[in-house]
Amino acid sequence: MSSKLAKSCSILLMAALAVSITGCTSSKESAKDDGPNLNDSSWKEAMAKPYVAYPETVTYTVGQIASNFSQLAGTPYEKDNASDNVWTRYLKNKLNVEAKAAFDANDGTDYNQKVSMAIVGGTIPDIMVVPDKATLQQLYENDLIADLTDVYKNCASDRIKEIYDSYNGQVLDAATFDGKLMALPTTEISHGPGVLWLRKDWMDKLGLAEPKTMDDVENIITQFIKQDPGGNGAGKTVGLVVDNENIAGVSGGQYEVNNIFALYNAFPKQWMKDEKGKAVYGSVQPEMKPALTKIADMYKKGLIDRQFAVRTADDRKALLTSGKSGSFMDNWWGSWTVADTLKLNPDAKWVSYVAPQSEDGSVTMFTGNPASSYLVVRKGYEHPEAAIKIASLQFDYQRYEEKDADVLKVFEDYSSKGVGGTPLAINIDYYDAFYRNVGIMEEALQTGDSSKLLSSFEKNSYVSYKKYLDSLKNGEKPDSLSWAGYTSSITTANLVKNSKIKEVNPVFFGTTPSMALKWPTLTKMELEMYLKIITGEQSPDAFDSFVSSWKKAGGDEITKEVNEAIASK
Repeated sequence: MSSKLAKSCSILLMAALAVSITGCTSSKESAKDDGPNLNDSSWKEAMAKPYVAYPETVTYTVGQIASNFSQLAGTPYEKDNASDNVWTRYLKNKLNVEAKAAFDANDGTDYNQKVSMAIVGGTIPDIMVVPDKATLQQLYENDLIADLTDVYKNCASDRIKEIYDSYNGQVLDAATFDGKLMALPTTEISHGPGVLWLRKDWMDKLGLAEPKTMDDVENIITQFIKQDPGGNGAGKTVGLVVDNENIAGVSGGQYEVNNIFALYNAFPKQWMKDEKGKAVYGSVQPEMKPALTKIADMYKKGLIDRQFAVRTADDRKALLTSGKSGSFMDNWWGSWTVADTLKLNPDAKWVSYVAPQSEDGSVTMFTGNPASSYLVVRKGYEHPEAAIKIASLQFDYQRYEEKDADVLKVFEDYSSKGVGGTPLAINIDYYDAFYRNVGIMEEALQTGDSSKLLSSFEKNSYVSYKKYLDSLKNGEKPDSLSWAGYTSSITTANLVKNSKIKEVNPVFFGTTPSMALKWPTLTKMELEMYLKIITGEQSPDAFDSFVSSWKKAGGDEITKEVNEAIASK
């Protein structure tokens, strides 16, 4: 979900909670007189262990995200729908729980609006996902959600706890208030450092060595342009492809030049701690000026796409896949960006590099928001542990422990059709998920024995990667998708795993009162500054006047609020 959507949702919910919070009640009150005997040993066991089924069916209301069930037409599952599908049957069989939809919505804006309406209307589902920290905090402050501290201790599986622990406490801390765990957060896995992608077949043709330093990178792009190894014609090869809306500052951002800024210890758009321990906004720090000067110089020399300021996303991709450009910055999954290149030119070779590097051979990256959305339970719901049990089943047992081949086949068939239907609209995975098990996968590919692969996703990937390796072995042109999967999840994952990566951690990802009114203007000012300095419309000295204007236009006020928010936490 974009930050703009999150802020809009937060503003609406804050206003709604202020005027109608007293109307918030259960969407379904549990029976008090003739309900089950929760003191019975079978109930006690079910309520205290991850995978023990309830002795009687437990129902819960939930805000559902619509899934692509129409893609199941013509399959054995063509009658499946939101209320009867592989997940609803799996949950009923394993835990004896059933969901009743409080509302159905498409992902993104539609879902967020319906969450808002549920809160305003006083019909909070028993279990739902809220889109941001501000909404979570408002629900906590108005005593509308359950304390999950004890049920997490009891009913989260050991692997779920291990996954959250891989974030060094950051993720659970984001959902903890006054020492109480009030939600189960989505985990945002590490995006890894920025990765430079280059046309290796062009480099080989020109006899160019692999890049390490910034000088190496500039030389390679210069030679691509001057010597035209792609045969585009004199002066027609384009330099580094760069985004024009997010030039830098987004963790995992595509076509961003974060690695160049990091060479100067500059971290645009991030709230970082200064030498005094105070939070400061990276985009207005003095380290930005020399970084911008360098990038502007690259643009002047033609090493950055001279038309980048007016390119669309489709334009950028087309430059790469058509062979007009041989360089871009992305992340470990960048092979998917250029997979179509192989359809147009099977002899093209895109290769990834962790570059440009600092003098000590390292690349510095800033980490992303560790938790972007939150699973909450309505206060008063009789079985708050059900949410934790479902999460353990969805993100641990089904992924790693399920052995029933027939059951796994249905999940695999759903996945192959792009059909969702998962009960909880969050994700829980290890911080280093993208390279965590790369060694196990490599061993499986070398031996042909996939029995050690832990999840159904890994087993599906194994088939694709083996297809790619078999094509190479047989001298065949590789399938573009199997190439992209192997290159991202094996080749580049190994590259990142074995590189010298330094992480810096931003200290604030939330919103403050003044941001609602002033942040859009400040963001626009910032983007205009980047574009004008890089394209040469203004000199790098214009950065100083931007900083002054930014502070006066609300930046200082917001910085104060950010520090107050951190201190209050």
